[in-house]
Amino acid sequence: MILDIVDIIEWITNIPGNLKIILGGLYNPLVLIVKIIAVLVISVLLSKFGSKMIRKAMEKQKSFKHRLDDKRIDTMSTLLVSVFRYTVYILSGVAILTLLTNTLNLQSVLAAAGIGGLAVGFASQSLIKDVISGAFIVFENQYSVGDMVTLEDRTGVVEEIELRVTKIRDSKGDLHIIPNGEIKKVTNHSRGNKTVVVDIPLPYRVDVNKVFEAADKVCRSVSEEFDTIVENPRVLGITELARGGFTLRITAKTLPGAHWEVERRIRKAIKEEFDRENIELS
Repeated sequence: MILDIVDIIEWITNIPGNLKIILGGLYNPLVLIVKIIAVLVISVLLSKFGSKMIRKAMEKQKSFKHRLDDKRIDTMSTLLVSVFRYTVYILSGVAILTLLTNTLNLQSVLAAAGIGGLAVGFASQSLIKDVISGAFIVFENQYSVGDMVTLEDRTGVVEEIELRVTKIRDSKGDLHIIPNGEIKKVTNHSRGNKTVVVDIPLPYRVDVNKVFEAADKVCRSVSEEFDTIVENPRVLGITELARGGFTLRITAKTLPGAHWEVERRIRKAIKEEFDRENIELS
């Protein structure tokens, strides 16, 4: 019995040698696969853990007395997470390549790398372009996470700014992932106060004075409903005389992102007030 236990202990302590005897020629490839899987698992876990820690650290910055604004902090958070993930992936790739070169024939690996070198070179040009463009976007503060922007022909709210891509979500809920290197023109709708413009088409037969009085009443009413209005709605006047009628314009100014809601409210209030006053719209 004691001999059996001793034999078992000796077999366990010599597992690598025993596996090599059992597997024969399959031993080295199997060990290589296990090591590669281990590197991949560790890189995934490290990426998730590190990203979580970075987000927590940046979130704590919001409670500091002297700090950046929340949008800027969120932007830096997504960028740092992206940089960290790319670093982990690159180091994992180097580790796997090292394992391959140590196990396989180095000359064959170098030959394969030479064949694919041209394709990798072209791909890296696009990657470098995206990374540099992303760095300028952040350093120049062109837009931040949470801003409403138009990038080329896509309009939406910025959800993430990563090292290589920017992610925006439009009003329909679709997520657009745009490489930073392809962004040539940026329109930021969240910087500075926004102007509200409401044009009301009217026929010539209506009483102009009555129209102005009703529109003034709507402006006073709407100005009391919103705390996002920085310049109260006012009747600008008649801006167009067309063949079938004229156009009355109402303007106001709001905080960024609030102008659409104010525009909708003014139109609704105009319709309701004009119906009460029997004022016909074109």
